Amino acid sequence: MKFSCALETSSERIRLVNVISPLIKAGYQLISQKQESSENGGNIIRVVAKSQEPKTQADLIEDLSSIEGCTLFNLEIDEDDNAASSSVPAKKVLDEKSVLSAIGAYYPKIADIVSQYEASLPADRRMTALHELGRKVGGGIYQRDYALGSPLKMPKTISRELVPALKGLSKVKAKDNIIYLIKCPFCKSSDHNHSGCHFVVGYIEGFLASNPAVDMIQVEETNCGAGSTNICEFTIR
Repeated sequence: MKFSCALETSSERIRLVNVISPLIKAGYQLISQKQESSENGGNIIRVVAKSQEPKTQADLIEDLSSIEGCTLFNLEIDEDDNAASSSVPAKKVLDEKSVLSAIGAYYPKIADIVSQYEASLPADRRMTALHELGRKVGGGIYQRDYALGSPLKMPKTISRELVPALKGLSKVKAKDNIIYLIKCPFCKSSDHNHSGCHFVVGYIEGFLASNPAVDMIQVEETNCGAGSTNICEFTIR
């Protein structure tokens, strides 16, 4: 698997060697590397490398996210180099931190990452874990894209902020306090036991909870289209 990535260090004292060494120990062959100063007082480390042993995309993200003092903010994988790079061993539980890093690197194309995370979890943990992951992602998107403006109250925040945010993930329709995900990517291949839509419930809750003008709300998936219409309905109360 060949890849290129960019990591930002938390301090200028964390330099190129601090990134290269753990990658070599983890079994990667370095092709090129570059260091430059970041605007935040640290360094930007850019690396092109290739794994010397079988690695999945999840393995790569976990290895990069575990480098101390570094934040992964860009990752590109040469899919032709390893067509199976996106597969994830079903029995390996993925770390939430590495999953969030992957979501940050690939957003909004995150449905496969969420599905991989879901598949790696024990059945009794999926609902709560996907819900919590969604809350963190939704809250982060509000803070990133909408927090600088004047906070909008309900229902304007739904139509002017939440719906545009969700459009990056799926085709969306909204009517009053009901959100419809058309061809929902989080349950399109799931059976009736799926938990992928709990990510969307958490996303909506986290997004709205980050808005200081919105009172306490509750989100419920009132209809799931898995295995039928593939139109999922979420009600905000």
